Amino acid sequence: MSLPLIKKQFIKHGLAVATASIMASTAYAGTNEQQEIQQLRAEVAELRALIQQQAATQKQIVAEQKARPVVVASAPAVVVAQAPAAPAPANAKPGWLTLPDGQTQVKLYGNVRVDAAYDFKGTTGGINNKTGQVPLNKDNPTEDSLNVSAAPTRIGLDIARQTDLGELTGKIEADFWGDGTSNGDGKLRIRHAYASLGKWLAGQTTSPFVNTDTSPDLIDFTGPMGGGTQRNVQVRYTQPIDANQKVLVALEGGDVENGKTAGGSRFPALTARYDIKTSDSKGLLQVHGLAHENRVSTNDSNDEEKWGWGLGVGGKYQFTPKDAIMANYYHVKGDSRYILYSGQTNTAYTTTGDGKTTDYDIHNNEFDTAQIGYQRNWSPKLRSAFSLAGMWFKDDNTYAENNQSYNKTLYNAIANIIYTPVKNVDLGAEYTYGQRETFAGDKGDLSRINFLTRYSF
Repeated sequence: MSLPLIKKQFIKHGLAVATASIMASTAYAGTNEQQEIQQLRAEVAELRALIQQQAATQKQIVAEQKARPVVVASAPAVVVAQAPAAPAPANAKPGWLTLPDGQTQVKLYGNVRVDAAYDFKGTTGGINNKTGQVPLNKDNPTEDSLNVSAAPTRIGLDIARQTDLGELTGKIEADFWGDGTSNGDGKLRIRHAYASLGKWLAGQTTSPFVNTDTSPDLIDFTGPMGGGTQRNVQVRYTQPIDANQKVLVALEGGDVENGKTAGGSRFPALTARYDIKTSDSKGLLQVHGLAHENRVSTNDSNDEEKWGWGLGVGGKYQFTPKDAIMANYYHVKGDSRYILYSGQTNTAYTTTGDGKTTDYDIHNNEFDTAQIGYQRNWSPKLRSAFSLAGMWFKDDNTYAENNQSYNKTLYNAIANIIYTPVKNVDLGAEYTYGQRETFAGDKGDLSRINFLTRYSF
Protein backbone atom coordinates (compact mmCIF):
# COMPACT_ATOMS: atom_id res chain seq x y z
CA MET A 1 0.00 0.00 0.00
CA SER A 2 1.37 3.46 -0.89
CA LEU A 3 1.88 6.31 1.56
CA PRO A 4 -0.71 8.67 0.01
CA LEU A 5 -3.35 5.98 0.34
CA ILE A 6 -2.54 5.53 4.03
CA LYS A 7 -2.91 9.24 4.59
CA LYS A 8 -6.31 9.26 2.89
CA GLN A 9 -7.56 6.43 5.05
CA PHE A 10 -6.28 8.07 8.19
CA ILE A 11 -8.10 11.33 7.42
CA LYS A 12 -11.31 9.45 6.60
CA HIS A 13 -11.23 7.62 9.95
CA GLY A 14 -10.40 10.80 11.81
CA LEU A 15 -13.28 12.73 10.31
CA ALA A 16 -15.60 9.86 10.99
CA VAL A 17 -14.65 9.72 14.64
CA ALA A 18 -14.88 13.50 15.04
CA THR A 19 -18.27 13.64 13.39
CA ALA A 20 -19.48 10.82 15.56
CA SER A 21 -18.27 12.66 18.65
CA ILE A 22 -20.05 15.87 17.76
CA MET A 23 -23.25 14.07 17.00
CA ALA A 24 -23.00 12.14 20.22
CA SER A 25 -22.45 15.32 22.24
CA THR A 26 -25.45 16.98 20.71
CA ALA A 27 -27.69 13.98 21.10
CA TYR A 28 -26.90 13.37 24.68
CA ALA A 29 -26.58 16.92 26.01
CA GLY A 30 -28.97 16.16 28.76
CA THR A 31 -27.23 13.12 30.10
CA ASN A 32 -25.01 12.81 33.08
CA GLU A 33 -21.69 14.70 32.65
CA GLN A 34 -19.70 11.76 33.96
CA GLN A 35 -21.11 9.46 31.28
CA GLU A 36 -20.15 11.93 28.59
CA ILE A 37 -16.62 12.14 29.86
CA GLN A 38 -16.29 8.35 29.87
CA GLN A 39 -17.69 8.12 26.36
CA LEU A 40 -15.20 10.75 25.11
CA ARG A 41 -12.31 8.91 26.74
CA ALA A 42 -13.33 5.68 24.99
CA GLU A 43 -13.49 7.45 21.65
CA VAL A 44 -10.08 9.03 22.14
CA ALA A 45 -8.59 5.65 23.03
CA GLU A 46 -10.13 4.17 19.89
CA LEU A 47 -8.69 7.02 17.79
CA ARG A 48 -5.22 6.55 19.35
CA ALA A 49 -5.27 2.80 18.58
CA LEU A 50 -6.19 3.55 14.99
CA ILE A 51 -3.32 6.03 14.65
CA GLN A 52 -0.83 3.51 16.05
CA GLN A 53 -2.09 0.84 13.67
CA GLN A 54 -1.72 3.14 10.66
CA ALA A 55 1.83 4.14 11.70
CA ALA A 56 2.91 0.50 12.01
CA THR A 57 1.51 -0.24 8.57
CA GLN A 58 3.37 2.75 7.11
CA LYS A 59 6.71 1.57 8.60
CA GLN A 60 6.21 -1.91 7.13
CA ILE A 61 5.55 -0.51 3.64
CA VAL A 62 8.63 1.72 3.75
CA ALA A 63 10.81 -1.19 4.83
CA GLU A 64 9.49 -3.38 1.95
CA GLN A 65 10.17 -0.65 -0.61
CA LYS A 66 13.78 -0.25 0.60
CA ALA A 67 14.36 -4.01 0.33
CA ARG A 68 13.23 -4.17 -3.35
CA PRO A 69 15.94 -3.92 -6.12
CA VAL A 70 16.00 -0.70 -8.09
CA VAL A 71 14.98 -1.28 -11.72
CA VAL A 72 16.41 1.22 -14.21
CA ALA A 73 14.33 1.60 -17.32
CA SER A 74 16.37 0.98 -20.44
CA ALA A 75 15.92 2.58 -23.80
CA PRO A 76 13.73 0.63 -26.19
CA ALA A 77 15.67 -1.71 -28.45
CA VAL A 78 16.13 -0.61 -32.04
CA VAL A 79 14.60 -3.18 -34.37
CA VAL A 80 15.99 -3.28 -37.90
CA ALA A 81 13.30 -4.17 -40.35
CA GLN A 82 14.14 -7.13 -42.57
CA ALA A 83 12.51 -8.18 -45.78
CA PRO A 84 10.32 -11.16 -45.08
CA ALA A 85 11.63 -14.42 -46.49
CA ALA A 86 9.75 -15.67 -49.49
CA PRO A 87 7.37 -18.37 -48.38
CA ALA A 88 8.20 -21.75 -49.89
CA PRO A 89 5.52 -23.05 -52.27
CA ALA A 90 3.66 -26.18 -51.33
CA ASN A 91 5.64 -28.18 -53.88
CA ALA A 92 9.06 -26.84 -52.82
CA LYS A 93 11.93 -28.91 -54.25
CA PRO A 94 14.78 -29.90 -51.88
CA GLY A 95 17.94 -27.94 -52.67
CA TRP A 96 16.12 -25.33 -54.76
CA LEU A 97 15.93 -21.59 -54.01
CA THR A 98 12.58 -19.82 -53.93
CA LEU A 99 12.59 -16.37 -55.52
CA PRO A 100 10.89 -13.35 -53.84
CA ASP A 101 7.65 -13.96 -55.76
CA GLY A 102 7.16 -17.07 -53.62
CA GLN A 103 6.36 -19.19 -56.65
CA THR A 104 9.44 -19.50 -58.88
CA GLN A 105 12.17 -21.95 -57.82
CA VAL A 106 15.68 -22.07 -59.26
CA LYS A 107 18.65 -24.39 -58.89
CA LEU A 108 22.21 -23.56 -59.91
CA TYR A 109 24.43 -26.34 -61.25
CA GLY A 110 27.50 -26.83 -63.39
CA ASN A 111 31.12 -27.88 -63.23
CA VAL A 112 34.63 -26.51 -63.24
CA ARG A 113 36.57 -28.56 -65.76
CA VAL A 114 40.10 -28.66 -67.12
CA ASP A 115 41.04 -30.97 -70.01
CA ALA A 116 44.45 -31.95 -71.35
CA ALA A 117 45.31 -34.03 -74.41
CA TYR A 118 48.66 -35.37 -75.56
CA ASP A 119 48.82 -36.56 -79.18
CA PHE A 120 51.49 -39.14 -79.86
CA LYS A 121 50.46 -39.32 -83.52
CA GLY A 122 48.07 -37.50 -85.79
CA THR A 123 47.79 -34.27 -83.85
CA THR A 124 45.05 -31.81 -84.80
CA GLY A 125 45.98 -29.13 -82.28
CA GLY A 126 43.15 -29.39 -79.79
CA ILE A 127 41.73 -31.22 -76.77
CA ASN A 128 38.78 -32.64 -78.71
CA ASN A 129 38.93 -35.74 -80.87
CA LYS A 130 39.19 -35.04 -84.61
CA THR A 131 39.72 -38.48 -86.08
CA GLY A 132 38.09 -37.32 -89.29
CA GLN A 133 40.70 -34.58 -89.75
CA VAL A 134 43.99 -36.16 -88.65
CA PRO A 135 46.88 -35.56 -91.07
CA LEU A 136 47.41 -38.26 -93.68
CA ASN A 137 50.38 -40.54 -93.15
CA LYS A 138 51.72 -39.78 -96.63
CA ASP A 139 52.28 -36.17 -95.58
CA ASN A 140 54.77 -37.15 -92.84
CA PRO A 141 52.87 -35.19 -90.18
CA THR A 142 54.30 -33.72 -87.01
CA GLU A 143 53.98 -35.95 -83.95
CA ASP A 144 53.77 -35.22 -80.20
CA SER A 145 51.63 -32.27 -79.15
CA LEU A 146 50.12 -31.12 -75.84
CA ASN A 147 46.90 -29.11 -75.58
CA VAL A 148 45.05 -27.91 -72.46
CA SER A 149 41.82 -25.99 -71.94
CA ALA A 150 39.29 -24.95 -69.30
CA ALA A 151 36.72 -23.95 -71.94
CA PRO A 152 34.54 -27.06 -71.28
CA THR A 153 33.64 -25.53 -67.89
CA ARG A 154 29.86 -25.38 -67.66
CA ILE A 155 27.23 -23.43 -65.73
CA GLY A 156 23.45 -23.85 -65.75
CA LEU A 157 20.21 -22.83 -64.09
CA ASP A 158 17.07 -24.96 -63.75
CA ILE A 159 13.79 -23.08 -63.30
CA ALA A 160 10.38 -24.32 -62.12
CA ARG A 161 7.05 -22.64 -61.37
CA GLN A 162 3.52 -23.90 -60.82
CA THR A 163 0.80 -22.54 -63.10
CA ASP A 164 -2.89 -23.21 -63.70
CA LEU A 165 -1.81 -25.42 -66.62
CA GLY A 166 0.75 -27.41 -64.63
CA GLU A 167 4.42 -26.98 -63.84
CA LEU A 168 6.37 -24.59 -66.06
CA THR A 169 10.05 -25.59 -66.25
CA GLY A 170 13.05 -24.09 -67.98
CA LYS A 171 16.78 -24.47 -68.39
CA ILE A 172 19.61 -22.10 -69.23
CA GLU A 173 23.03 -23.71 -69.69
CA ALA A 174 26.27 -22.48 -71.20
CA ASP A 175 29.94 -23.35 -71.45
CA PHE A 176 32.99 -21.40 -72.59
CA TRP A 177 33.67 -23.22 -75.85
CA GLY A 178 32.74 -20.14 -77.86
CA ASP A 179 33.14 -20.56 -81.61
CA GLY A 180 34.28 -24.18 -81.31
CA THR A 181 37.97 -23.73 -82.03
CA SER A 182 40.35 -26.53 -81.12
CA ASN A 183 40.70 -25.48 -77.49
CA GLY A 184 37.73 -23.12 -77.25
CA ASP A 185 38.10 -19.36 -77.17
CA GLY A 186 36.71 -18.74 -73.67
CA LYS A 187 33.56 -17.01 -74.92
CA LEU A 188 30.20 -18.00 -73.53
CA ARG A 189 28.30 -20.47 -75.69
CA ILE A 190 24.63 -21.31 -75.18
CA ARG A 191 24.02 -25.04 -74.86
CA HIS A 192 20.44 -25.12 -73.62
CA ALA A 193 17.84 -22.34 -73.42
CA TYR A 194 14.25 -23.53 -73.30
CA ALA A 195 10.93 -23.55 -71.47
CA SER A 196 8.57 -26.49 -71.12
CA LEU A 197 4.92 -26.66 -70.08
CA GLY A 198 3.05 -29.92 -70.05
CA LYS A 199 3.80 -31.86 -73.23
CA TRP A 200 5.27 -28.85 -75.07
CA LEU A 201 8.80 -27.46 -75.21
CA ALA A 202 10.18 -24.41 -77.03
CA GLY A 203 13.80 -23.31 -77.24
CA GLN A 204 17.23 -24.78 -77.83
CA THR A 205 18.05 -28.23 -76.52
CA THR A 206 19.19 -31.68 -77.64
CA SER A 207 17.53 -32.96 -80.80
CA PRO A 208 15.35 -36.09 -80.56
CA PHE A 209 17.38 -37.55 -83.42
CA VAL A 210 20.54 -38.05 -81.35
CA ASN A 211 21.24 -40.57 -78.62
CA THR A 212 22.84 -39.10 -75.53
CA ASP A 213 20.99 -41.59 -73.29
CA THR A 214 22.59 -44.66 -74.90
CA SER A 215 26.19 -43.43 -75.20
CA PRO A 216 29.13 -44.39 -72.98
CA ASP A 217 30.66 -41.94 -70.51
CA LEU A 218 33.82 -40.72 -72.23
CA ILE A 219 36.36 -38.07 -71.24
CA ASP A 220 36.96 -36.72 -74.75
CA PHE A 221 35.03 -33.49 -75.19
CA THR A 222 33.82 -34.43 -78.67
CA GLY A 223 32.07 -37.56 -77.49
CA PRO A 224 31.75 -41.07 -78.93
CA MET A 225 31.70 -41.81 -82.64
CA GLY A 226 28.38 -43.25 -83.74
CA GLY A 227 26.32 -40.92 -81.60
CA GLY A 228 25.37 -37.27 -81.41
CA THR A 229 24.84 -34.31 -79.11
CA GLN A 230 23.33 -31.82 -81.57
CA ARG A 231 21.33 -29.04 -79.88
CA ASN A 232 18.92 -27.09 -82.10
CA VAL A 233 16.21 -24.47 -81.61
CA GLN A 234 12.96 -26.43 -81.75
CA VAL A 235 9.32 -26.76 -80.88
CA ARG A 236 8.81 -30.23 -79.44
CA TYR A 237 5.82 -32.31 -78.42
CA THR A 238 6.11 -35.33 -76.10
CA GLN A 239 3.32 -37.88 -75.90
CA PRO A 240 3.57 -40.51 -73.14
CA ILE A 241 2.09 -43.88 -74.11
CA ASP A 242 2.40 -45.45 -70.68
CA ALA A 243 4.83 -45.39 -67.76
CA ASN A 244 7.56 -46.97 -69.90
CA GLN A 245 6.93 -45.56 -73.38
CA LYS A 246 6.82 -42.13 -75.02
CA VAL A 247 7.10 -40.45 -78.42
CA LEU A 248 8.89 -37.15 -79.12
CA VAL A 249 8.28 -35.09 -82.28
CA ALA A 250 10.08 -31.80 -83.03
CA LEU A 251 10.31 -29.12 -85.68
CA GLU A 252 13.85 -27.77 -85.63
CA GLY A 253 15.12 -24.44 -86.88
CA GLY A 254 15.71 -23.96 -90.55
CA ASP A 255 19.09 -24.06 -92.26
CA VAL A 256 19.95 -27.20 -90.34
CA GLU A 257 23.25 -27.50 -92.14
CA ASN A 258 24.47 -24.44 -90.28
CA GLY A 259 24.79 -22.17 -93.28
CA LYS A 260 25.90 -24.82 -95.77
CA THR A 261 22.57 -24.76 -97.57
CA ALA A 262 22.91 -22.22 -100.36
CA GLY A 263 19.72 -20.21 -100.71
CA GLY A 264 18.48 -21.27 -97.30
CA SER A 265 16.06 -23.98 -96.23
CA ARG A 266 12.35 -23.29 -96.64
CA PHE A 267 11.16 -25.79 -94.04
CA PRO A 268 12.20 -26.78 -90.53
CA ALA A 269 13.77 -30.17 -89.97
CA LEU A 270 11.41 -32.87 -88.71
CA THR A 271 12.86 -35.14 -86.02
CA ALA A 272 11.26 -37.86 -83.93
CA ARG A 273 12.13 -40.43 -81.29
CA TYR A 274 10.37 -43.40 -79.72
CA ASP A 275 11.49 -44.49 -76.23
CA ILE A 276 10.71 -47.72 -74.46
CA LYS A 277 12.28 -48.89 -71.21
CA THR A 278 11.90 -52.05 -69.20
CA SER A 279 9.67 -52.05 -66.13
CA ASP A 280 12.72 -52.35 -63.88
CA SER A 281 14.42 -49.41 -65.69
CA LYS A 282 17.46 -51.56 -66.49
CA GLY A 283 16.90 -51.48 -70.25
CA LEU A 284 16.26 -48.63 -72.72
CA LEU A 285 15.56 -48.75 -76.48
CA GLN A 286 15.33 -45.65 -78.70
CA VAL A 287 14.34 -45.31 -82.36
CA HIS A 288 15.21 -42.04 -84.17
CA GLY A 289 14.01 -40.36 -87.37
CA LEU A 290 15.07 -37.26 -89.36
CA ALA A 291 13.94 -35.42 -92.51
CA HIS A 292 14.92 -32.00 -93.86
CA GLU A 293 15.34 -30.12 -97.11
CA ASN A 294 18.67 -29.48 -98.81
CA ARG A 295 18.25 -26.58 -101.23
CA VAL A 296 20.44 -24.72 -103.70
CA SER A 297 18.97 -21.57 -105.17
CA THR A 298 21.05 -19.02 -107.10
CA ASN A 299 18.01 -17.27 -108.62
CA ASP A 300 14.31 -17.81 -109.18
CA SER A 301 14.86 -19.93 -112.30
CA ASN A 302 17.67 -22.04 -110.83
CA ASP A 303 16.37 -23.78 -107.73
CA GLU A 304 17.23 -27.35 -106.79
CA GLU A 305 16.08 -29.34 -103.76
CA LYS A 306 16.76 -32.81 -102.38
CA TRP A 307 15.64 -34.20 -99.07
CA GLY A 308 18.06 -35.37 -96.44
CA TRP A 309 16.92 -38.08 -94.05
CA GLY A 310 18.11 -40.46 -91.38
CA LEU A 311 17.10 -43.42 -89.23
CA GLY A 312 18.71 -44.64 -86.05
CA VAL A 313 18.35 -47.10 -83.19
CA GLY A 314 20.12 -47.19 -79.84
CA GLY A 315 19.93 -49.27 -76.71
CA LYS A 316 21.37 -49.65 -73.23
CA TYR A 317 21.05 -52.40 -70.65
CA GLN A 318 22.27 -52.53 -67.04
CA PHE A 319 22.74 -56.27 -66.67
CA THR A 320 24.39 -56.05 -63.22
CA PRO A 321 24.61 -53.19 -60.68
CA LYS A 322 28.18 -52.64 -61.86
CA ASP A 323 27.97 -53.42 -65.58
CA ALA A 324 26.14 -51.86 -68.52
CA ILE A 325 26.33 -52.31 -72.28
CA MET A 326 25.14 -49.95 -75.00
CA ALA A 327 24.98 -49.92 -78.80
CA ASN A 328 23.92 -47.46 -81.53
CA TYR A 329 23.37 -47.57 -85.28
CA TYR A 330 22.45 -44.84 -87.82
CA HIS A 331 21.92 -44.59 -91.55
CA VAL A 332 21.95 -40.98 -92.79
CA LYS A 333 21.71 -39.38 -96.23
CA GLY A 334 22.17 -35.71 -97.07
CA ASP A 335 23.26 -34.57 -93.61
CA SER A 336 26.57 -33.96 -91.82
CA ARG A 337 25.48 -32.15 -88.69
CA TYR A 338 23.66 -34.46 -86.29
CA ILE A 339 26.09 -37.37 -86.01
CA LEU A 340 29.51 -36.68 -84.48
CA TYR A 341 32.56 -36.89 -86.82
CA SER A 342 30.41 -37.05 -89.97
CA GLY A 343 31.09 -33.42 -90.86
CA GLN A 344 34.76 -33.13 -89.87
CA THR A 345 35.66 -33.47 -93.55
CA ASN A 346 32.56 -34.61 -95.42
CA THR A 347 29.73 -32.20 -96.24
CA ALA A 348 26.01 -32.94 -96.40
CA TYR A 349 26.04 -32.70 -100.18
CA THR A 350 27.92 -31.33 -103.19
CA THR A 351 26.61 -29.76 -106.40
CA THR A 352 27.35 -29.93 -110.10
CA GLY A 353 26.56 -27.33 -112.74
CA ASP A 354 27.64 -23.81 -113.51
CA GLY A 355 25.07 -22.25 -111.22
CA LYS A 356 23.52 -20.28 -114.04
CA THR A 357 21.44 -22.87 -115.87
CA THR A 358 18.97 -25.53 -114.90
CA ASP A 359 21.71 -28.12 -115.37
CA TYR A 360 22.38 -28.04 -111.67
CA ASP A 361 22.19 -30.99 -109.29
CA ILE A 362 22.60 -31.88 -105.63
CA HIS A 363 24.57 -35.00 -104.70
CA ASN A 364 23.87 -36.12 -101.15
CA ASN A 365 26.45 -37.71 -98.92
CA GLU A 366 25.36 -41.06 -97.46
CA PHE A 367 26.83 -43.12 -94.61
CA ASP A 368 26.31 -45.76 -91.93
CA THR A 369 27.72 -45.61 -88.42
CA ALA A 370 27.74 -48.07 -85.55
CA GLN A 371 29.06 -48.01 -81.99
CA ILE A 372 29.22 -50.47 -79.10
CA GLY A 373 30.15 -49.48 -75.56
CA TYR A 374 30.63 -51.01 -72.13
CA GLN A 375 30.72 -49.37 -68.70
CA ARG A 376 32.06 -50.90 -65.49
CA ASN A 377 31.90 -49.62 -61.92
CA TRP A 378 34.91 -51.19 -60.25
CA SER A 379 34.08 -49.63 -56.89
CA PRO A 380 32.07 -46.67 -55.55
CA LYS A 381 35.04 -44.44 -56.46
CA LEU A 382 36.40 -46.07 -59.61
CA ARG A 383 34.72 -46.62 -63.00
CA SER A 384 35.67 -47.25 -66.64
CA ALA A 385 34.13 -46.98 -70.09
CA PHE A 386 35.05 -48.64 -73.39
CA SER A 387 33.90 -47.72 -76.90
CA LEU A 388 34.46 -49.18 -80.36
CA ALA A 389 32.92 -47.33 -83.31
CA GLY A 390 33.11 -46.88 -87.07
CA MET A 391 31.64 -44.84 -89.92
CA TRP A 392 31.32 -46.02 -93.51
CA PHE A 393 30.56 -43.51 -96.26
CA LYS A 394 29.03 -44.70 -99.53
CA ASP A 395 31.74 -44.72 -102.20
CA ASP A 396 29.86 -45.65 -105.39
CA ASN A 397 28.08 -42.38 -106.07
CA THR A 398 28.82 -38.99 -107.63
CA TYR A 399 29.52 -37.49 -104.22
CA ALA A 400 32.45 -39.87 -103.67
CA GLU A 401 33.70 -39.64 -107.22
CA ASN A 402 33.90 -35.84 -107.05
CA ASN A 403 35.49 -35.70 -103.56
CA GLN A 404 38.36 -38.17 -103.42
CA SER A 405 39.98 -36.37 -100.46
CA TYR A 406 36.87 -36.82 -98.30
CA ASN A 407 36.56 -39.64 -95.77
CA LYS A 408 35.49 -43.13 -96.79
CA THR A 409 35.88 -44.79 -93.36
CA LEU A 410 36.52 -43.72 -89.77
CA TYR A 411 37.36 -45.84 -86.70
CA ASN A 412 37.76 -45.08 -83.00
CA ALA A 413 38.73 -47.37 -80.09
CA ILE A 414 38.58 -45.74 -76.64
CA ALA A 415 39.19 -46.88 -73.06
CA ASN A 416 39.24 -44.79 -69.88
CA ILE A 417 39.36 -44.89 -66.11
CA ILE A 418 37.79 -42.26 -63.85
CA TYR A 419 38.52 -41.88 -60.16
CA THR A 420 36.24 -40.00 -57.74
CA PRO A 421 38.28 -39.36 -54.56
CA VAL A 422 35.48 -37.30 -52.97
CA LYS A 423 31.92 -36.60 -53.95
CA ASN A 424 31.53 -34.47 -57.12
CA VAL A 425 35.23 -34.58 -58.01
CA ASP A 426 36.42 -36.63 -61.02
CA LEU A 427 39.98 -37.36 -62.12
CA GLY A 428 40.35 -39.35 -65.31
CA ALA A 429 42.61 -40.64 -68.05
CA GLU A 430 41.56 -41.96 -71.47
CA TYR A 431 43.37 -43.50 -74.41
CA THR A 432 42.10 -43.19 -77.99
CA TYR A 433 43.24 -44.84 -81.19
CA GLY A 434 41.65 -43.55 -84.38
CA GLN A 435 42.03 -43.99 -88.12
CA ARG A 436 40.57 -42.45 -91.23
CA GLU A 437 40.76 -43.45 -94.88
CA THR A 438 39.80 -41.25 -97.80
CA PHE A 439 37.95 -42.22 -100.99
CA ALA A 440 41.37 -42.12 -102.64
CA GLY A 441 42.70 -44.77 -100.23
CA ASP A 442 45.01 -42.55 -98.15
CA LYS A 443 45.10 -43.15 -94.39
CA GLY A 444 45.79 -41.13 -91.29
CA ASP A 445 46.25 -42.44 -87.73
CA LEU A 446 45.51 -40.91 -84.33
CA SER A 447 47.02 -41.97 -81.00
CA ARG A 448 46.34 -39.83 -77.93
CA ILE A 449 45.71 -39.74 -74.22
CA ASN A 450 43.24 -37.40 -72.53
CA PHE A 451 43.23 -36.20 -68.93
CA LEU A 452 40.30 -34.82 -66.97
CA THR A 453 39.92 -32.79 -63.77
CA ARG A 454 36.32 -31.86 -62.95
CA TYR A 455 34.41 -30.51 -59.95
CA SER A 456 30.64 -30.68 -60.34
CA PHE A 457 28.12 -28.70 -58.28
